[in-house]
Amino acid sequence: MQSRRLKTLEQLKKRHQKLHRRVSFWNQRVQKYQQARLIVALAFCISLVPLAMNEKARWGYLLASLLLLAFIGLVIRTRLFVRFRNSLDLDAIFTQRQIARLQGLPSGRAWKTAHEKAAALKMIPDLGLTGGHSLWTLLDETLTEAGQDQLLYWLRQTPASPAAVQSRQKQIQALRPLRWFYTKLTLTLETEDLQATKGQLLEFIEQPTIGPTFSKILAVNLLIWIPTAVLFFMGLLKVIAVPNWTFLAFPLLSWLSLGSVATVFSRAVGLSHYLAVLSPLLQKVELKAKKFSGLQNICPRLLAIEPSKQLQNLERILGFLGTQTNPLLHFVVNALTPWTLVSVFFLERARKNLAREFPTVLQELAEFEVYGSLLIFDKFQTQSYPELTANNELRCERIFHPLINQERVVANSFKFENTQTLGLLTGSNMSGKSTFLRTIGLNQILANMGAPVFADAFITSCYEVETCIEVSDSLRDGYSYFYAEVRRLKDILENSQSSKSVLFLIDEIFRGTNNRERQVGSRAVITQLAHAAKSLGFVSTHDLELTNLSEQVKSVVNLHFREDIDSNGSMTFSYELNKGPCPTTNALRIMEAEGLLKNT
Repeated sequence: MQSRRLKTLEQLKKRHQKLHRRVSFWNQRVQKYQQARLIVALAFCISLVPLAMNEKARWGYLLASLLLLAFIGLVIRTRLFVRFRNSLDLDAIFTQRQIARLQGLPSGRAWKTAHEKAAALKMIPDLGLTGGHSLWTLLDETLTEAGQDQLLYWLRQTPASPAAVQSRQKQIQALRPLRWFYTKLTLTLETEDLQATKGQLLEFIEQPTIGPTFSKILAVNLLIWIPTAVLFFMGLLKVIAVPNWTFLAFPLLSWLSLGSVATVFSRAVGLSHYLAVLSPLLQKVELKAKKFSGLQNICPRLLAIEPSKQLQNLERILGFLGTQTNPLLHFVVNALTPWTLVSVFFLERARKNLAREFPTVLQELAEFEVYGSLLIFDKFQTQSYPELTANNELRCERIFHPLINQERVVANSFKFENTQTLGLLTGSNMSGKSTFLRTIGLNQILANMGAPVFADAFITSCYEVETCIEVSDSLRDGYSYFYAEVRRLKDILENSQSSKSVLFLIDEIFRGTNNRERQVGSRAVITQLAHAAKSLGFVSTHDLELTNLSEQVKSVVNLHFREDIDSNGSMTFSYELNKGPCPTTNALRIMEAEGLLKNT
């Protein structure tokens, strides 16, 4: 699998170099056309001089017309070139993002907007699921705020059954023909604007735009306006003589009535811009869903009601309300007609239609975006799908951490045999224990999502991942390190001993207390975890005395990472997982290397 990733990386690097050359070429071409446009514009201005001096110079009109046509042609041509160059530039950015991900480097994908939501969802804090360089930035190719929310939910969610996971796996693989379609969406749409659409739209459609008296006010305005309009045309045709004062009633009533809808326009300000961005996205997805049956499973309501047309209708209505941006025009049209009141009536009707279906449509679009992100992940990262079973089982072949540079990452293989359910990890400092725990946790999260994993083979079940690797979040709440750790371990024990299936990952158990009490507490916790019926996992420790637990509890297996000492006395780490207790330690060597043992 790693060889496939390296091959993909080389292909993407070549593609990025090619795109960079093409962007440079079109930059030069755009500059030449811009210079030519400037020269033609100056020539056109100069050609007007003879015309100003001699109006009968017909050749001057011909020359000026030709120069003007040439200028217009150059403007159109330049815009086309700029648009094409920008599309190449976006493609280069997209390709660079995939290269960074393959190299285990930060992708540059924005994370700020999702940070607070991740905290609210109480995401697992110590696996690297979220943050500037995390599993999130490895996966995220969503377009809208709703898609972003849904991806966070998938990262946090534990699936109901292996069948649910397998269904997602099949769906991702069935959608592979749409990979380029989704990539083009990410390259052509203004994703920064789309990220803000969900809150704006839902806030608008969930709250009525009119008050309880609006219907009566509209009815009175229409009852006055219709006879007034009839009288006006009868007077215009001289059928009857109509006194001028009769035409004052409606304008006065109309202007007074505007106060009942004064807040509608302020609520709708800015919404039109988001609709203009979201509507093309929905339209593209609708058209593709009509042709591709695999997409119909994800977006049935979107296909049935065609929300892009509803959004376009809403956008037109907002355009009618836009007269308020021109006070004089707004004053005149409402003096002559109930323009704003009628527009608000149709706006409220459109809002009600959207309120019935649009939350479902946004949810379906969000699902499509997450599947689109996983399609790109499937294309450029890994296509190794895990096998999900109903048994309490964990086996992996050449599993590795997805966020480490591929030139340095080490893959490991492991499986629990027979009745084994707890791996007791010992090993030297910096040897790879914490990284291995995170590797297992991140790949389990991917497996739960239905996504491919970073392993040649991964057999697991639908485990809820519980971790005690970092406790800094609890420290911020005002707890001591030890008490924060105890609280986290208590939660893990309670969940593992319930009906849930739990994958527990505990790093340096009870590091916050003294050696004697640490060993007593560790033995108690490890023994309880080892007897959990539906759970399994790993516990790392520096206490080599705990390794004899494997003789007392048959479900415990000893594993270790270690360092090697070369001929110069320097430490090197293989980061390879080995069976049995760790035969070496390196704490004193590290302290000595840093000059802490000079006086001993």
